[in-house]
Amino acid sequence: MSISSKNDLNHLSNLKHIKQQLFNHSAISRAEIARKTDLTRATVSSLFDELDSQNYIKHLGRGKSTENGGRKPELYTINSHYGYIACFNLTYNSLYTIFLYIDGQEISYQRTPINDHQISFVIKIIEQQITHISKFDDTEQGLLGISFSIHAVVDNNRIKHSPYYDLQNIDLQKYFENLYRIPVHIGNEANLAAIFERDFIKDNSDNFIVLSIHRGPGIGVIANHQLFSGFQGMTGELGSVKILNSKGKYQELGNIFSSDYLLAHIMQASHCQITNLEEAHQVVLKNIPSINNILENFAYNTAQLVFNLQMLYGPEKILINSPIIEALPELGSLIQKYATKSGIQIPITIIKGSKYVSLLGAGALLIRQVLNLKNVNLQFHWSHHIG
Repeated sequence: MSISSKNDLNHLSNLKHIKQQLFNHSAISRAEIARKTDLTRATVSSLFDELDSQNYIKHLGRGKSTENGGRKPELYTINSHYGYIACFNLTYNSLYTIFLYIDGQEISYQRTPINDHQISFVIKIIEQQITHISKFDDTEQGLLGISFSIHAVVDNNRIKHSPYYDLQNIDLQKYFENLYRIPVHIGNEANLAAIFERDFIKDNSDNFIVLSIHRGPGIGVIANHQLFSGFQGMTGELGSVKILNSKGKYQELGNIFSSDYLLAHIMQASHCQITNLEEAHQVVLKNIPSINNILENFAYNTAQLVFNLQMLYGPEKILINSPIIEALPELGSLIQKYATKSGIQIPITIIKGSKYVSLLGAGALLIRQVLNLKNVNLQFHWSHHIG
């Protein structure tokens, strides 16, 4: 490698270190950046001016003086209004949308019901939402990237199999890249839920699994702090995997691990029409024996699946991301009970804020991409409470 090439690589690496410090601190001085990065003050000053000229930096004014009464340092952070990103989560019956500033702060969030599974129908809604938000854009660079979370098999931004949406031979990534001339990322919902847990929830776990139960089951695997999606993105596609149920019969996971399956059985046992998860919880609170049995069976099967995942992958912890389990705390408690009985020795946690999780995971990956900070430790924060 030539000297000039080495210098270019060092230059890019040093820029990453400075952007990392700006992103991770709400207020930091140049001197502190130099200490944390082991760069000379002259190097930091030069690179800092380069980033400042590109509007990456927000000037905060002077901080407190040192204990020795020295000059008050100038403080800085990442410029949140450098630009914004758009993240979309396509579920069977809804499109969830969140727009984020480049530091991860929320601009807006909404849920749109979907009653047409032609991808062209969803694309029209997405374009309308992007057009609408652009009218209120207060950033310098505008829309910097688009990210999709979808319940499908995804490999290198290509949707290999979509059980819910007719893709109509449309390449979602190419379509939006050609339309807006910005990066577009597409990821599996369970994988992005795992990215959320890695990037937003800091507990020093490098190996864990997120079990996602929505209309069907899937898992996101973090191995040695990196997402493991397997050959052609197939890791975690659990729908066709068979399990021995409490009656001694084998069933495919996709037939029993779903919100539709559970709600249908609760409605049948209660003789009530249930239109949302809050109504389902109210029915569960009535303590009807037949419904209690339904919850017991679902919890038993879930604990058995979690035990198998523990033995197959050897994770430090397993998290369950499921709107219906989150909405029914009684069910979460039963899963914990059967997990203990099954001999599961690692922590099992029910994720709160499931409607945000894969959206924010998608946002984290995209922010890393547009800031050129892949594989860098970034400290993402979320203003809403997610346990």
